[in-house]
Amino acid sequence: MQKTLERIGLRYVAGDRIADVLADHRGQVLGCLGFGESAVAPDSGAIPFAHAAMPVIGSRRAYEVWMSPLPVRYDRRGSISSARNDQVLFGCLEIPGSETMDYDVLVYEEYCAIFDYLDDLGYPNLLRVWHYLPDIHGEERSMERYKRFSLGRHEAFVAKGRAISRDAPAASAVGSRAGNTVITFLAGLHPGTPIENPRQVSAYSYPVQYGPRGPTFARALFTTWNGLPQLYVSGTASILGHLSQHEGDADAQADETIRNLRSVIGAASGLIDAQNAAEMQFKVYLREAAYQQLVEAKLRAAFGDASVIICLQADICRRELLLEAELVVASNRPA
Repeated sequence: MQKTLERIGLRYVAGDRIADVLADHRGQVLGCLGFGESAVAPDSGAIPFAHAAMPVIGSRRAYEVWMSPLPVRYDRRGSISSARNDQVLFGCLEIPGSETMDYDVLVYEEYCAIFDYLDDLGYPNLLRVWHYLPDIHGEERSMERYKRFSLGRHEAFVAKGRAISRDAPAASAVGSRAGNTVITFLAGLHPGTPIENPRQVSAYSYPVQYGPRGPTFARALFTTWNGLPQLYVSGTASILGHLSQHEGDADAQADETIRNLRSVIGAASGLIDAQNAAEMQFKVYLREAAYQQLVEAKLRAAFGDASVIICLQADICRRELLLEAELVVASNRPA
């Protein structure tokens, strides 16, 4: 079961095993993202690497590694490093803060650079994006940094000719408490299929109370690697319609989040059989480490004990939300 998933994508690796994993898969690693204060770039040559400065709950450090079933080619251009095979590209960049540029302008310029880079290499379709934003709730000239981030991202999509409802990828955006802004992404030769959640308003259609531009992402995205289906479920929280639910109650928020995860997986049921997937891999963001046991128990009860779960301490995009979960479902049956 694990071997099948390694062939087609994601693996979470304990900090003391990262060197062995990279050595065992030399030439077939698309990228590596480190979590925890002691997570540093492994001695891995050209492998794209970024560090998100957020604690790993229950461990000093951990790594997210994206594998390729085929040999990869490495590239670096400006702040973007990447690896690609003949189907998919993984890229990452770290963006230092600016004292002279508003955050939305900074995000806009970096996102435009990503689109130009992908267009030039021939992988124009964003499939999945992860954002780790320092001081996500901070204020810049009377606007929260997360709202500025959403504004800059949206304007870059428009400027580079992407149609929001068609081209928005699955995505997550959470707050780190130190370090640079980190963006990692998967992009493909061909577009994926966006999936929305019947229980929620599409994020890009949120009303103006959430900022001048809504968050530009689909609730999930379906794609295939090497002929094998994968479903990327975006960061999912306790939101019904567009309103946060169960403020201050981690137990109830976890239940609402699970209802949303089930709903979006159900919306993709015609594309992927999640019940017979090779594996379900969760990345969970918790505002407080004390929620780990509660949330993990609920996820395992809902989705099975074989689920892989990594928990990180992070600030969720809305102050009242205590937790958020994302998911990769990978099938071992050809599409």
